[in-house]
Parts: sequence; structure tokens; C-alpha cells
Amino acid sequence: MSRGRFLILGACLLAIPVAGIVVACTSAVRPALREVPGSVGMPVVEAEDDAFTVVFIGDPEARMRGNTASELGGYVDQLLNVKDDPRHRWRLDDGRTLPIEPELVIIGGDISSDRSTSIDADLPIWQPILDQGVPVLAGFGNHDWEPESWGDSPSYSFAGHRSNESTIAFTRETYRRSAKVSPELSYREIGPTSDHGPVTFLATYKGVDIVNFNTFLYQPSYRYPDGWPITCNPLGGGAGCQEFVGAEPQIAEMDSLLGESRERPAIFTQHYPLSTGDRWWSDYGSTETSLADRKERLLGLMAERKDVVFLAGHNHRASAREWTVGDRRIPEHVAPYFGDGGGFIAVRISPTRGVLAVRNIEFN
Repeated sequence: MSRGRFLILGACLLAIPVAGIVVACTSAVRPALREVPGSVGMPVVEAEDDAFTVVFIGDPEARMRGNTASELGGYVDQLLNVKDDPRHRWRLDDGRTLPIEPELVIIGGDISSDRSTSIDADLPIWQPILDQGVPVLAGFGNHDWEPESWGDSPSYSFAGHRSNESTIAFTRETYRRSAKVSPELSYREIGPTSDHGPVTFLATYKGVDIVNFNTFLYQPSYRYPDGWPITCNPLGGGAGCQEFVGAEPQIAEMDSLLGESRERPAIFTQHYPLSTGDRWWSDYGSTETSLADRKERLLGLMAERKDVVFLAGHNHRASAREWTVGDRRIPEHVAPYFGDGGGFIAVRISPTRGVLAVRNIEFN
């Protein structure tokens, strides 16, 4: 199931030169599952249209559950060739169709097996997308991150630190390479709130914002006590000694950043869906919030956008539903499991007309 020494940002924005990184719920009762038909049409438009297709991939899990680099590479080829597949096309209201041609790809976490995400092992899988001039953005999921994502299991101490560092290096390297192939892509990063922790990002592509909270909005950062690991579990390598620090300053910083562009359509992403098991939304006591508070905070951020869609992975099966925020309805789409057949979510979106269509694309 979807289960250092790097730069300490401390919930503030850092600026790195161009071509680098600019670092800068409703009720507790769930609404009934609402599948969104893939055949929903789009408004008929003129030939010169500003809409484009964003692909969201959930859970490639390289070197895990039998998913080999070769198999995943085949799924990447399949994704790049979907534009030529007559079974999968955008349908317009007047009966015409358009090819589904990815212009931006988002990897939504669980990039590889536990604590093993790395540039050398994993980027070759995704490099063919970049070679086609298509930018790639990557967040991480619970299998990419240690220690907090496994709840009552201890941290892996030094091994966990290495995995955190290498995962963040991977996500930053995907952006660095993407900036080379697409000057229309910008990227700003926030976090963490302590020594070790998640970085969240806001990317903008062709007038559309991509907001990523990695594993989930309230994923805490952590630190170790003075004298660690000698002063805490020295025989166990210092494992299980982390002190969690809440994500609220990081969330507030992102909220402020989002306030600069609330008029733009947005795709919000994180690894955990709103509709996943409640235990995955634990913040390990790092804030004084309830489960409902945490989900409402995410929905509130999304509701401030006139046009928005929420994409997630983790569940290893596709689904769609809507969440109510006042008089707004926020659509949630969960991706199929990419590691088994290469399925993904395709979003047709326009900077002037917003989200036009969302489809789950599955091949087997």
C-alpha cells in the first residue's frame, strides 16, 4: 500500500538563480462516491486554443511489488504514445475528438521501493518524457519518506535521513531538467519547518498553477534531541527518537504564496486522497488539529480558487468524488496504480477557461 543534511528552509522562501529552484473538509460524513464519466464533452473552441493536457501518475513503485525499470519504461512509452491511440481521445461537444497529448507530467509519490528513491536509479525511467520536451514534476509518498509515514514503526535513523535527502534531490533534479526543456515552467518551494522534513511546492505552467503537498498537507517535519544518537537508543542507531514539528507555519507560508495568484486555475496534488483511510492523515500529535480540521484546511485552500481539481494516488485504484465547501464542489480524482499497466489521470485545462475535462486512462 501506498506506505540530513539538506538545506534547512525553516518555512521561509529561498531564491536560487534562474535554471535553479526558486525556493520560496467539510463534514466528517463522506459524500457518496461520484464517478465522473470520461465521455463528458468540452466546449467547442476555435482552432487556436490555449488548453493543454496534464498527466498525473500515481504510485510507480519502481523495484517494488515486482515493478521493474523495464516494465515501467514500457508504461512511459505507452503514455507518450497515447496521442496516437484511438481508444483514448478528448471528446468535444460537437462530436469531434482531440488527441490526449501530455504537455506536463506529475509523479504523485511512491516513486520507488522503501527508502530507495535516487536520481541514478529512478530518473532514467522518466528521462524519455523529458527527451520529448515534456516537463516532469515529482512529489513523494509514504514509501519515499521516513520516518513519520509509517506511524508506530520507528524511524530508520541514518538510513531514513539518507532516503529523505535522496528523495528531495530527485524531486529537485526533475525540476532542474524540466526547466531546461520548458522555459514556461516556474517552481517555488517552501519548507521544512525543522531540521528534516517535507518540501512543498507551487509550480506554474502556461498560466496554470500546480500546488503539491507531497505526502499530505499536515506531514510534519522532525528533529532529534541534543546528543542524539548517543542520548537516545544508541544500540538501535538512534531510531525512533524523532521529535515531530507541526507543518502549520509551512501551510501558512504556502497560503500566502497562493494568495498572489488566486485568479489562476489550479491543480492541487498530494499523495494521500481526502478519501483514503483516516489513519494516513495523522500528524503524530504535532498540531492541535482534528482529522476534520486537517481535511477542511486543504479543502479551504482549494476553495479559494475559482477553478480547481484535486489529484491524488496511494489507493492503487481509480476513483472520483466531490467534496462540498459551502456552495462550492471540489472534485477529487484518485489515479489508478501506474505500477500495474501504466494507467494515469489526464486533465484538460486552460488558463482562461479552467478545468475542461478529467479522465482516468487505463490500458488493461
